[in-house]
Amino acid sequence: MKFPQTPEDIENEILISSEKAQNFGDLRIRQFIKILLLVKDQEIIVEGIIRIFENTENFLAQEFVGKVLEEINPQTHKDLKEVLTRTIKEWNVSVEQLSIWLQINYGLPKLQEVLEEHDTLKLDPNKIRTIRYWLNLR
Repeated sequence: MKFPQTPEDIENEILISSEKAQNFGDLRIRQFIKILLLVKDQEIIVEGIIRIFENTENFLAQEFVGKVLEEINPQTHKDLKEVLTRTIKEWNVSVEQLSIWLQINYGLPKLQEVLEEHDTLKLDPNKIRTIRYWLNLR
């Protein structure tokens, strides 16, 4: 496991951790989280996380991303609409940490405002309902 310097490094390490989980459980991702705590540019972490949601239906990889979001809570200045558009299509709704991270990072008023635009953004209404459910929004 090497120190990540690019979003691709983050994505690859999370995917490798999910592949090796059958033999090692979550040991590898827990070790990787400790390394991620040393990454100064949190945008690299966020982009790597988005790439997992964007490119895989692998539940375990997404679950590991949820652990990263929960443990590290990486901050970003990425546009919320872009983040939702890129993540929501392949997002496994059981990974509730994504919803919570969006609320923490962007704030509830901004998140609610963008969720109201789901038709314009062509976001899955069922997944929007799930985000609202995880955040106890009506």
